[in-house]
Amino acid sequence: MNRQSKFWLAAAGAVAVTATALVLLFGVTFAPDFPSLYDGGPTIEASVAYVDYGRQECVLVLDVATGESQEVFCGDWLWLEGWDRDGHLRVQSDDGRDRVSVIDPDTGLVVATGDPPGKPPPYARGLSTSSDNGHATLTYRTVSSETTLIDVDGPRSYSFIDYGLAGDGTYAWVCDSEDRLLAVALDGSTGPWLVAEGIHEPAWRPAK
Repeated sequence: MNRQSKFWLAAAGAVAVTATALVLLFGVTFAPDFPSLYDGGPTIEASVAYVDYGRQECVLVLDVATGESQEVFCGDWLWLEGWDRDGHLRVQSDDGRDRVSVIDPDTGLVVATGDPPGKPPPYARGLSTSSDNGHATLTYRTVSSETTLIDVDGPRSYSFIDYGLAGDGTYAWVCDSEDRLLAVALDGSTGPWLVAEGIHEPAWRPAK
């Protein structure tokens, strides 16, 4: 073993010892890891719209099948209402006019404007989450069965935030407190998979 190999081996050992010490002394744990959807996961034909809160707030659309995102609209104080029946995005902004812009995701053009929404859409029936001191679960219930789709442990602050049905209802999605978007089969046969990072409050739509 050469000197460089010995150095990296020693460094890795030091990191492992430090992590173990933190857990034993302070109860520090790390957020759970999930395999990438794009590293052996299923192909999910769907689009996910989300807001990127960077220097300028922008709406992006993620092609879940490929993992590629495209910027479609930017503005101030944006938040998503979701997709309409025509495959357009409804985006609300607080720009002094309190309006909803209807966006064509293919061109980024505003095709219509409307009034602010009424009641927000309810969560998908049958899905529920539980977070207790870092232990987070996602459960799917039907009339005849109950399936725990995700059951993981993380830091005390770790939790599942938003959740819903992904596209055609074959998969469920959930966002965790690390702003990671996950997907899992509703029958529990595959997943959970990491779809993307830096996403919360996504709006799913099945492929056209």
